[in-house]
Amino acid sequence: MRNPFNPNQTLFLEPTYKGLPVQTSQGPLVLEYLDDLDRLFVNAARQYSRLYVVRLDLRFRAGDDLPDIARTNIPIREFLRSLRAKLNHKDSMTLKRTGRKNNHGMRYAWAREIGSDSQRPHYHLLLILNGDAYRSLGNYRDAEQPGLYRRCQEAWASAIGQPFDLAEGLVSVVPNGQWNLNHRTQEAFRDAFFAASYLCKARSKVFELGFHGFRCSRE
Repeated sequence: MRNPFNPNQTLFLEPTYKGLPVQTSQGPLVLEYLDDLDRLFVNAARQYSRLYVVRLDLRFRAGDDLPDIARTNIPIREFLRSLRAKLNHKDSMTLKRTGRKNNHGMRYAWAREIGSDSQRPHYHLLLILNGDAYRSLGNYRDAEQPGLYRRCQEAWASAIGQPFDLAEGLVSVVPNGQWNLNHRTQEAFRDAFFAASYLCKARSKVFELGFHGFRCSRE
């Protein structure tokens, strides 16, 4: 079945994709998005024997007027640029301190959606990192030795032009949304792909605006 809002896309209603359970409880998924997501996981697993995967949501402050950039995908692009720069800097500092560089290997998928109640945009995000470099979100609070979660908060605050202290709560981790994967953790991989398939749903995306509602990194 073709997507009536984008005839170049195929709607997917099966409960499994390539043998993996996917989320169709909120309506059909976009097959091409699932294909991109599958390539993302496959390429990451080819490069790194261990992976750290986390699902986050990124939002704008409730009650504030939306900035003009919220009507574009500039916020997510700036977030990813800022986060990658922060992770690159951490890699460089680790190399300088220890003589070893454990690349973060950041890959991502994101979906831009519009809330049915608030009519405000938000982003669902999947991050995949080298599991030898990251095993968790780390320290949430320490500004001197920030963990991955704080770096995500800082990057999102910067992307939407908010002071860090006003961006509290705008980056949230979905329940049970972290996975440490390797070739022996097939159940965890299935869980991670199932959670990530939520980004592929057609519902809540605004196809007629003429810009992307879903993207994966190309690495």
